[in-house]
Amino acid sequence: MKFQRKSKNPSKIDEQTLHADMTSGQILEALLNDPPTVHIELGNPEGGVWRTHRDCYEFLANACSPGTRTLETGLGISTALFLKLGAKHTCVTPFDSEVRRLRAYCRTHAIPTRQFQLILGTSERVLPTLKGELDLLFIDGGHAFPIPMIDWYYAGSRLRRGGLIVMDDVQLPAVQVLIQYLSSDPRWEMRQRTVKWIAFERLSEGPFRDEWNDQLFYKPPQSDIPPNNHANADFSN
Repeated sequence: MKFQRKSKNPSKIDEQTLHADMTSGQILEALLNDPPTVHIELGNPEGGVWRTHRDCYEFLANACSPGTRTLETGLGISTALFLKLGAKHTCVTPFDSEVRRLRAYCRTHAIPTRQFQLILGTSERVLPTLKGELDLLFIDGGHAFPIPMIDWYYAGSRLRRGGLIVMDDVQLPAVQVLIQYLSSDPRWEMRQRTVKWIAFERLSEGPFRDEWNDQLFYKPPQSDIPPNNHANADFSN
């Protein structure tokens, strides 16, 4: 990826050229060694940033190329990764401290932000206002019920046929409910799952407008237990 914007700072020019010549694996490695410390005010985890597993970042990187239309709820290492890979990226977060720290990180690391839309706000307020088709959606924002469902409903409906949705923290109850729904729907196909994250491919397109009785989520699987032929039997003796 080539960056055309000129800079008066030679170190920034060198950094941009370095990004252009690096593979996605090298970009990820550099990012993990020097991550954006955006969560110091939000629990201050080790290294100053909450992380998912490395293989999740690798999956995102392999699915992303310059111009890929991406959206994520939440902000962290993945945000910088999308930007370094040249994605046309949108990020939604309710935390001003994340926004300030990420912008400072992008400045000091010469990360281009021309194709970056960083929106401060909550999913239920922001996502319904956004338009346009997406190639990849990363859900890793609020995990309280029903926020992952809100993220999926408004942003997932914008995924193109063949687009990907990746969700982190699959161990949490609200995320598990969404996984159960997607796993029951033939319009979504699981691509990869670990103990920490999961990815689905969308096999349809357009908005979500199902009636409840058309959704397999509401239809229990066929049981192997034979019918109870003794329901009216008298066991008093």
